[in-house]
Amino acid sequence: MISIWIYATLFLGFMVLAARSDARDLRISNRLTLTMAASGLAAVGLLGGGAAALLVAAATGAATLAIAWVLFEFGWLGGGDVKLAGAAAIWLGPEATLAFVLATTVFGAVLAVLLLVLSRWDMMLEMVGSHWRTRLTADTISVPYALAMAPAGVLAILARFPDLF
Repeated sequence: MISIWIYATLFLGFMVLAARSDARDLRISNRLTLTMAASGLAAVGLLGGGAAALLVAAATGAATLAIAWVLFEFGWLGGGDVKLAGAAAIWLGPEATLAFVLATTVFGAVLAVLLLVLSRWDMMLEMVGSHWRTRLTADTISVPYALAMAPAGVLAILARFPDLF
């Protein structure tokens, strides 16, 4: 058996690594998302629930990946965001994944508006590094959605384990 605290800490650690990578490079490595997905299956197995729990985790991850892929095809998410959402869903299960998606939508909208405001505010552009200044003054602003998914992950893990605190 794995402790719920360890489970939650590992999941949130992966989310923080992904957010850091996305903020820095606008990229989430395949190695990170693959490791997160595989670790999620192992962690679900160690949490208990047997083969049924593993099947639900894998199905939730696959369904989330498929739905997120449609958003990628429309240009609304990046490929790393899609894979991160699928990997997160493995850890979260169906109910908490719904909370994750809804929270990501809200945090993502706030992030997009914030980036839009920053891109139009000359004083703020002077305060950010040249790397971000280049991104914010481009014709199309890329949104590093892992920055929205990380806090959504906190809410979702609390939805998965309401007795965590």
